[in-house]
Amino acid sequence: MGTANGNAEMKSWDERTWDGKRYDEVSGPKQTTGSMTVEYTGDLAGTGEFRFLMDYPDAESCRAVGYEVVTGVLGGRSGSFVREHRGGFRDGVSRGTFTVVSASGGLAGLTGSGSITWHMGEPGTYAFEYSVS
Repeated sequence: MGTANGNAEMKSWDERTWDGKRYDEVSGPKQTTGSMTVEYTGDLAGTGEFRFLMDYPDAESCRAVGYEVVTGVLGGRSGSFVREHRGGFRDGVSRGTFTVVSASGGLAGLTGSGSITWHMGEPGTYAFEYSVS
């Protein structure tokens, strides 16, 4: 089993309520959908394209689920893989866990799971335990 650690830098973010308003234009409880592009550096070098759903019970926190397609190099192998994410945001910190659900190219057979943490206004950090059969 391999271990990958590094940084995640958000390159784009788009989040809107079901009726198309920007997430920050609506106060109080709401549900949103969105997308994010992430650049990974460290033991995983590549780009992630992320789609998510979020539920805000109040203005200070949310829960999120989503899928991300990552294309890059991991453990010297090039390919793509899909991760299922679950997490949330509270007190200026977004924390989540992920599990690999499929992979292709040189990463075919990839399995694993990990976590990612983002402090508001800073790049995120990830930790990923994986194996490739």
